[in-house]
Amino acid sequence: MRRSANPSKPVSLHQVEQMIRETETPEHSMSEQIAAKLESRSLPRQKPVFTRRAGVLAASLVAFCVFMTPVMAQAIERLNLLEYINPFAREVKTNPNEKVETIYARGLDGSKSFHTGLIRFDDIEDQAFKSQLQQAWTEIFSQGEEIEEVIIYEYKADTYHIEARNENRSAEFDQGQWTYAKQTIGESQVPGAAKAAADQAFHRVGELKQGTRSVSQMVLRPDQQPVYKFVYETNQGSVLIDVQQETNQITRVLAFPLSDHLDKLKDKKKYDDLVKRTQAIKLDTLQKEAVKQAKAWMKLDLADYNVSRDEFRFDTLIFTKAGAPAVTALFTSKGTIYGIERRW
Repeated sequence: MRRSANPSKPVSLHQVEQMIRETETPEHSMSEQIAAKLESRSLPRQKPVFTRRAGVLAASLVAFCVFMTPVMAQAIERLNLLEYINPFAREVKTNPNEKVETIYARGLDGSKSFHTGLIRFDDIEDQAFKSQLQQAWTEIFSQGEEIEEVIIYEYKADTYHIEARNENRSAEFDQGQWTYAKQTIGESQVPGAAKAAADQAFHRVGELKQGTRSVSQMVLRPDQQPVYKFVYETNQGSVLIDVQQETNQITRVLAFPLSDHLDKLKDKKKYDDLVKRTQAIKLDTLQKEAVKQAKAWMKLDLADYNVSRDEFRFDTLIFTKAGAPAVTALFTSKGTIYGIERRW
């Protein structure tokens, strides 16, 4: 994940998760990396072996997620996990049966604190939490596979993020409230109009030689239409394009070939120099470039939006307008844009 230009500044749970989602690649999401780290440890034979998901799974015939109706949204809101989290967190942190794989963080003072725990759903002993989570899962995914494992993250004291998942689906909860879900889909389940919209957006990004196009995931958020997540492999890297169901609006374009490839920059001095160059670019210069690219890539007019730099990221602009979703734009040390996303 991209390092912060100001690592001493406190960051909220929502901001951490958003940064993770913005910078992850199809093959290496943060939760996949954490799970892989947990699963790579040598486990005694009597302990459970967790199923690792591939970043892009082969398409499978799973039940198709639909728009979250007001009735469904209200049902999930009533199934808030908040009051059930602390007992479950205590179980994960102190499980005497060694059914939990954990990661601990070490502070600058050498202190050790819990960060992440992974447990099989069937091994959870807290029946109240287990039942509440199962009911929420069933409301989100009305048919299909059951929960296989649960990951709990503690980003700061008593602030938890829960991810329930199986081979093809996952649902995430911030402080007990459902915020995000995704599931594997087959390309045949995606309407032709959505594919056409994604193809058109890809060809507007630039002169990149397309290799393959895939769409194997769909994202669902409260009170929103589902979003299809397209991945275009090119001779220079991946381009990610998100298309909203039914409206066929482009909600995100993330072109890694146009970025500074910070994930490959290991030298700290070079990284710091790049950060300084990026921060030195004038806001109005970046605004003009982002407005131009938003119109070209997504047919999105940002001309009358207010713009500011993201307080926590050195390479991000935030566009806001009363009554409209916020829009973020990612820029490089050269002042060019490589990613734009509508925040619903």
